[in-house]
Amino acid sequence: MIRLIDVEKTYFSDAGNIHALKPTTITVNPGEIFGVIGLSGAGKSTLVRCINLLGKPTGGQVFVDGAELTAMNDNELRKARQSIGMIFQHFNLLASRTVYSNIAFPLEIQGMSKSEIEKRVRPLLELVQLEDRAKYHPSQLSGGQKQRVGIARALASNPKVLLCDEATSALDPQTTRSILDLLKDINKKMNLTIMLITHQIEVVKIICDRVAVIENGVIVEEGSIVDVFTNPQHATTQEFARSTASADLVKLVRSLNLSATYKEGSKPVVRLSFFGDSVSKPVVSGMVKRFDVDVSIMYGNTEQLKDTPYGTLIVQISGDREGIRKALEYLQAQKLQTEVIGYEC
Repeated sequence: MIRLIDVEKTYFSDAGNIHALKPTTITVNPGEIFGVIGLSGAGKSTLVRCINLLGKPTGGQVFVDGAELTAMNDNELRKARQSIGMIFQHFNLLASRTVYSNIAFPLEIQGMSKSEIEKRVRPLLELVQLEDRAKYHPSQLSGGQKQRVGIARALASNPKVLLCDEATSALDPQTTRSILDLLKDINKKMNLTIMLITHQIEVVKIICDRVAVIENGVIVEEGSIVDVFTNPQHATTQEFARSTASADLVKLVRSLNLSATYKEGSKPVVRLSFFGDSVSKPVVSGMVKRFDVDVSIMYGNTEQLKDTPYGTLIVQISGDREGIRKALEYLQAQKLQTEVIGYEC
């Protein structure tokens, strides 16, 4: 649905050129929710603006639904953009217009009649649950309601693609979750392809099927949400993954007096990561039954990566050296991510 081939963007100025986006190749499949995550200044917004050519790429090709936007003239591009909706961090609503007329605005520009606009806008008001706010002005709405208007406006032209540029950054956590639930619902009901730009890892974990991590204008890691955040390869991705760790877990690890090497009688402290079906398997009890070891559970937590259960367990294993070795081999054989954090004497 979206395909970028060696797309790059340089901002030219007398003070010096900024190569904000290095040659980037990405494919977003039809109907999926694809996240791009990175820190401020990493190139996220530059990337998303290159897709609808609000920021014209310096080089490369952009395809949306099989059509090459970078080869179009201005008239062709204006028409093509009707199939690409976009929502923004700060809503960008017209203060003088009501909720209804904000949603209707892009349809008015296209020259639709009032009756055609009515048929399009009313179902959208229902979709974003703002039927009773149709005559309100933006100043009368909460942040979450404003973003719902922005989403409805972006959907007014029946787009095939929805671009979300930091769409939840200005919202509180509870409102953020309601907006993400709405986007997931829209994705399912309309089979809409969504690209979501964010610096918030929790947003990516809740909603995305796949994710790309960007740093200094370069995609440093890409894959399914489960693969990327249960087995991060790049330092930036590892830092994002660590940033979601529970405060209790961080406090626990810091409080332990751990050695980096095994000594006779020491007890390994092991981090186990479970995902998918393995979350419900009795792995620890199976290990205790098979080997002459004792296990103390020091920490446990479960969460969701999109629709996939993901769990973290910190355990301390006691026993002789051979029993511990076999126990660790057993854990690794269960296809869990197994990390010995250190050894407690």
